[in-house]
Amino acid sequence: MACKRHLFLTGEKQVGKSTLLRELIRREGLSCGGFETRPLTADGVRRGFLLHSLLPMPPYENDCVISVRLGERRSVPVLPAFEENGVAMLRRSLDSGLPFLLMDELGKSERDAEAFCRQVLSCLDSGRRVLGVLQRCDAPLVRQIAAREDVLLLTVTPEHREQLPPLLAAWAKDE
Repeated sequence: MACKRHLFLTGEKQVGKSTLLRELIRREGLSCGGFETRPLTADGVRRGFLLHSLLPMPPYENDCVISVRLGERRSVPVLPAFEENGVAMLRRSLDSGLPFLLMDELGKSERDAEAFCRQVLSCLDSGRRVLGVLQRCDAPLVRQIAAREDVLLLTVTPEHREQLPPLLAAWAKDE
């Protein structure tokens, strides 16, 4: 397959996009910097999301809260966490020299985090290969990434999810 430098998955919520990327990283032994978005829970209820660096960081900088849930289907971003901690995570990942960067996930919360968005684009313009998840939303950063000629964007659906691992593995091995 003709290699596109970067790979992003998109699709409905809970279809398995992040799981597919974690499986790819594990199976292919990919050395990754970057970040994961993880749920912030209290009393078993999701209250927001955290940004977790794949590289070691001081505990007060890692797992920073990036969004807080205010109600059903209503969350607000914590912009300083993107602008400071998120930018630092991506810069540290670039400085690490690791060949792959994970960005799991990008979407509407980053809309007003200008420094973070610039750093994401800088990572895409670097020599690293980026794999990640794009939310299905109308956000400027998501549109910019999806429109890049060097991005392979795959939509994950329940019907064809199980067919994707070989395609993802071929992408990872392609130079």
